[in-house]
Amino acid sequence: MKLAVLYIRVSSSRQEEEGYSLDAQEKLGREYAKRKGYTIIKSWKVSESAWKEDRTNFNQMIDYVKKHNEIRHIIFDITDRMTRNDFDKIKITTLIKDHDKVIHIARANKIYDKNSNPDDIFVLDIEVAVAKKMSNDISRKTKMGMTEKAEQGLYPSFAPVGYMNDKITHLIKIDPEKAHYVKRAFSLVASGQYSLSMLVDLLYQEGFRGKNGNRIGKSVIAALLRRPIYCGYYEWGGKLHRGSHEPIISKGLFDQAQDVLNGKTHPSRRANFAFNNLITCGICDCKVIGERKKNQYNYYHCTFSKGRHSEPIYIREEKLIEKLGESIKAIMLSENIINWLKKALKENGKDEIRLQEQKLNTLKKQYEIIKNRLSKLYDAKFDNQIPEDTFKLKEREYNSQLREIDSQIQSLQTKNPNSYENLIRTLELSKCLYPQYVRAIPEKKAKMLKLVASNYTLSNVSICPKYRKPFDIIAKGLSRPNWLPGQDSNLQPSG
Repeated sequence: MKLAVLYIRVSSSRQEEEGYSLDAQEKLGREYAKRKGYTIIKSWKVSESAWKEDRTNFNQMIDYVKKHNEIRHIIFDITDRMTRNDFDKIKITTLIKDHDKVIHIARANKIYDKNSNPDDIFVLDIEVAVAKKMSNDISRKTKMGMTEKAEQGLYPSFAPVGYMNDKITHLIKIDPEKAHYVKRAFSLVASGQYSLSMLVDLLYQEGFRGKNGNRIGKSVIAALLRRPIYCGYYEWGGKLHRGSHEPIISKGLFDQAQDVLNGKTHPSRRANFAFNNLITCGICDCKVIGERKKNQYNYYHCTFSKGRHSEPIYIREEKLIEKLGESIKAIMLSENIINWLKKALKENGKDEIRLQEQKLNTLKKQYEIIKNRLSKLYDAKFDNQIPEDTFKLKEREYNSQLREIDSQIQSLQTKNPNSYENLIRTLELSKCLYPQYVRAIPEKKAKMLKLVASNYTLSNVSICPKYRKPFDIIAKGLSRPNWLPGQDSNLQPSG
């Protein structure tokens, strides 16, 4: 009985459509074996590239027939189903010469063994070389097509986590099941309160899973947080491109997360204390963190990261809440002042909108000018009117200018059009913020404190806030006794 193995392969769905499907190859291979009187005792049906050096299934087949001397015949469909590279060609030649194996190309009805004449081996070498050339051409055309797609702002690869490939448009779109986890990951990291390990655990608890339902590891999350594709950009061919896909997060949130990841801000490792990562020590500028004492009381103190200093400050959480509350109380406005500020802000808002429109129009005109210059540059290149090195230099320069102008346009367009309304709400908030603070739980108190100030300094059991805008203006104004408008709303503040 003549024993044989059958090896069939495809490397793409396109080959399935062109008649090289696994089922079609298997049918032809088994019909060939039946005609020749061979018994197929094992077969491999695989989807893998024949160009890679590391072909797992192919190597398994090679090792299998080497171990079984009784198996002499190996059946392939056509030559390029066997190999498209020189490495595997050597393995096939070794099987023939050193292990007395016989290679069958079923569709062409060709047989190669150690007795094959030089002309047949020469033809086989040519067929492998042609298959290799075809593979190289396909690879080159694919790369060119993907690069062209990338230049047009269309992401040219498989969709990352949070996106999915649209089979109709061949573009990427937001994955409704995963996108909110991506946004959650960036938000948590940007808050500065979560290390990567804490983030992985929390996302897993909230339901974030890999393809097989497994926990998504720390390295995968770390790589995800570095990808600008989530804020509308992507890297391809060594360049940063602005994509046409819908961003999951804003550029601002992405940049905040990068600051934390790059060590510009440090995540708190003790996020179970509500006021961690909120206060710095007034003596050494280190973080102030919470600590449980006697398993009953929460105290806050300096981390002493720069060395323990004299007169260390320990403050009970209840006392800290009271001191922090004074920062909230310091920005409370009276009804009289709020009404006066509303009128001033309304007039100022009109000027700001007009100035923003002027800037936007100027930037758009600059963009069109650079775009026209780039178009003329391409025309000059195609007409051989400009040297290659000069073309590349100017192309990089113009593309860089376009990206910079586009970034400025996007920044202006994403400015909150309801800024006046938001400022009015801020003023109203200042009126009722302290009563809300008093009633809130510690975690809510911490969020309110972060809303009004970027940092708080603890010194001698007193708190000094670094107010955010516009609360810094409010606090400064209220600290001046003559900063009070009269009953006439047209009066300006004195001093």
